[in-house]
Amino acid sequence: MNLNPAKTEFDSFEHAEIRRQIEQIKLQEGLSQAEIGRQAEVPQSTLSSYLKGSYGGDNNVPAAALFKWLSGRQRIAAQGLRLPAAPSFQPLYTSDKILALFDMAREMGRLVMITGAPGVSKTATARQYCATAQSRAWLATMDPSTSGVPTMLLEILSAMGEGENRGTPQVLAKRVVDKAAEAKGLIIVDEAQLLSDKAIEQLRAINDTTRRRGMPIGIALIGNDELSSKISGNGTRRAFAQVSSRVAQRRVILKPDPRDVSAYAQAWADANGEVLTKRELDFLQAIAARPGGLRNVEMTFEGALLVSLNSDRPLNVEHLQGAFAQLSGLNLAA
Repeated sequence: MNLNPAKTEFDSFEHAEIRRQIEQIKLQEGLSQAEIGRQAEVPQSTLSSYLKGSYGGDNNVPAAALFKWLSGRQRIAAQGLRLPAAPSFQPLYTSDKILALFDMAREMGRLVMITGAPGVSKTATARQYCATAQSRAWLATMDPSTSGVPTMLLEILSAMGEGENRGTPQVLAKRVVDKAAEAKGLIIVDEAQLLSDKAIEQLRAINDTTRRRGMPIGIALIGNDELSSKISGNGTRRAFAQVSSRVAQRRVILKPDPRDVSAYAQAWADANGEVLTKRELDFLQAIAARPGGLRNVEMTFEGALLVSLNSDRPLNVEHLQGAFAQLSGLNLAA
């Protein structure tokens, strides 16, 4: 079948071919139907019924989305491009410290704060914790559009799996409290430095309200140095006195631990069948010490492996240097 991504109408034979190719991908690559739906942007219920031939709507709609997805896969395959394999989550030294802090906050219903430099595994650890480490742990990531009280509450409710939320901030806050107070749990708020003063105060109120109900919810605030200055402020911010006094533990991570850099670099090498020498490891330690931390290591590996894998050459320090130069505009010697 000629995969023209602009195609929007299909006959019965083409529908059958799309279904056949999807089933083949599931069988040969082990790609789940749920993942295919996410990648092709087809709702799960629609995809399931379409593949069974029982979709009651316009079959051209899911077919067009799947057709476009298949076309993209075919184009990449035709290029013969070999892509780097990202390693799975790594239980780094710093990650273990963060996980322990999450557990403490959850079990004791306390507010904790983790701040510091970017690229030290704060967000990755939070995602892993919510995905696999604990039930009733929710990660809500803030951005400039969710800095206010109602938008923050909507983001938290979405993380909790509560959809179609409407109402005043009081109504939304009560829904968060009702869900949180059912049993022990942890709300992790990432990029918390973007929250307004009132939004941070609302989180304190949620913790207080659940405590009065006898089932205090743990809350972990993750952010950069701005968050620490905003809440602690060396005693100069009276507006946050109540919040600051309720922070049970603070952890400041200024840069990646060298052990974490070595372990993370080795994980990238292992995932792609590469061997690292002292030269590569020393260079990776140097770029991890720069602003960006472990993110520098990740993105440098991606660029370097694209070159080495597609030139059939073992990864070396020159590949890493070139990738980091493109990433940062800096030429660093190994």
